[in-house]
Amino acid sequence: MYDQSTDQFPKHPSPILIPSRPEFYIPLTNPTVSRVMIGLNLLVFAATFIYGLVVFGTWTGPVDIRVLYLMGMKSNVDILNGEVWRLLTAMFLHIGPTHLISNLIGLFMLGPILEGHLGHWRFAAIYLVGGLFGSVASYALSPALSAGASGAVFALLGATVFYFFRFRQNFGQRGQDILRSMLVVLVLNLVLGGTVSNVDNWGHLGGLFGGLLVVAGMFPRFRPPAIIKPGRQPLIREYNLPRQIGWLALCVLLLVLAFWLATIAGPPLQ
Repeated sequence: MYDQSTDQFPKHPSPILIPSRPEFYIPLTNPTVSRVMIGLNLLVFAATFIYGLVVFGTWTGPVDIRVLYLMGMKSNVDILNGEVWRLLTAMFLHIGPTHLISNLIGLFMLGPILEGHLGHWRFAAIYLVGGLFGSVASYALSPALSAGASGAVFALLGATVFYFFRFRQNFGQRGQDILRSMLVVLVLNLVLGGTVSNVDNWGHLGGLFGGLLVVAGMFPRFRPPAIIKPGRQPLIREYNLPRQIGWLALCVLLLVLAFWLATIAGPPLQ
């Protein structure tokens, strides 16, 4: 259209910018505790080399039963005689590099996901308390000497599955993809554990149960920010620390009770 009064074509009006709708997201936590746990497992593995070399003059410390026993692998006889600390130390010992690498892969994959969504101390609680449930289950039901972070890794796996199942409607397609992947990994590991010898299946199942139990009462709660603006905004994590500490204390009490009952019943001995 030509405007004769101005002797020029009319200018196009500026487009009207419509503010975008508010979009909320959960701010993820850096996987600091995950890295610390990976580092601790690597340091303990290196210590088995040094211990074997200094004490026994061998470079095969990580697979030497003498080294692993003295450094704290799970031994039902010794735990029954008061060395309860073996339930914890066994979680950081590994029998050879293959055993170590397989568990570190699981920790490397699951750690950033779970710690990112739950935070540092919740992740640490799931790893340690869930892993101890695995150690207690192994103590109660398996006579074999054992070691490894598998119980703790299964605790992380169970917690991850539970978390993404609980909030499966909130994370969209990405959350559903993570849930399906974790379920496949869980089933494959359970099947593999049932078909391969020298695998502490009771420790795996105990860790899985422990992870599910701990995370069940430690889900964070989020709310929208007080001032809602267009565009992406982080949700605010509500303060519910007393409730979660109470739940964790209950889980620890159940862990102690399970250990006491296993001791009273008499764990299987080699």
